Amino acid sequence: MGTAKFYGDVNEAGLNQESNLTSSTWEGAAIVEHMGTVGELYHLIPVFSRHPFRASGDENRYKDEIRREPLQITESPIPIATVGKTYSLVQHRDVVASVFRALNMIGIDISALESTLILSKYGERMQWSCNIPNFDFDPGDKCPIVLQINCLNSVDTSTVLEVTFAWYRLVCANGMMFGVRDSWLRRRHIQSLDPNDVADYLREQLEQVPTEQSLYKQWLAQPVRPEELQVWIDEVVAQSWGPHAAARIWNILKDGFDGDVQPAKSRKPHELEVAATREVPGAHAPVDNLFHVSQALSWLAGTRKTIQERLKAIPALMKPLSTRSKRAAASS
Repeated sequence: MGTAKFYGDVNEAGLNQESNLTSSTWEGAAIVEHMGTVGELYHLIPVFSRHPFRASGDENRYKDEIRREPLQITESPIPIATVGKTYSLVQHRDVVASVFRALNMIGIDISALESTLILSKYGERMQWSCNIPNFDFDPGDKCPIVLQINCLNSVDTSTVLEVTFAWYRLVCANGMMFGVRDSWLRRRHIQSLDPNDVADYLREQLEQVPTEQSLYKQWLAQPVRPEELQVWIDEVVAQSWGPHAAARIWNILKDGFDGDVQPAKSRKPHELEVAATREVPGAHAPVDNLFHVSQALSWLAGTRKTIQERLKAIPALMKPLSTRSKRAAASS
């Protein structure tokens, strides 16, 4: 049976990130995480229905109502959202089932593997993910990288349907993973849930795996100087995540420790003092290459309060540093 964990609970296996996961949200809604095989998780995925949007007999000509159907016999349907008449309702279960069948069609069996299901409180938003076997590799720092498939969907128009691959880095014996978020396996909005169409898409993406692996090896070999990192921390990271988050990242890059920022006026983010409270596994401090910079970002992304921040932020932060580093290398 799959196990569930609300992010409001204490996560004893989270390498001291538990305080940062408390009260995590997805578009303002609390989230719940279930872990188990796809077969164990499937019945936990809610089903939704569509109904005319009306009150006292009067019906809205332009809107329909989406309801979550009961998961237990003691439950009642719950109103979820209103959508336009032309909106196409895609069930979370159909997304997971289609991807599972598509993987089987291209010779990848994940039926016995543990996967993760994240749902917003009423289930209107879903993320499902599972590692893909036989694609692990070591970019050169003795921390293997694994390939993971991710599915995003919503029934309230807040999240488009996406099926994508992403890379995650194993950084310690208990299997903790950091995301390698800037991937060439770009997100694509799936237009059809026909398993044949999904299989073609997945096969096409997997053909790019060798290029992806080369990219991370190049990142590991691409040096970045402390002065470049300081400017990037103060100007790019601080603008996106705020000065305190930027100070924490600088401390991870410099010393390998996350911690509590000590407030001070008239100081740049990289000048703020940080009282170390937890060692970041796999930090390789002092960091001197792009790959381990991305891992410091990934550590902090895992502590961000919203799912959308964790999924979307890192590529935009890495791009200006990569460009700056390449220019510096070319001019030296």
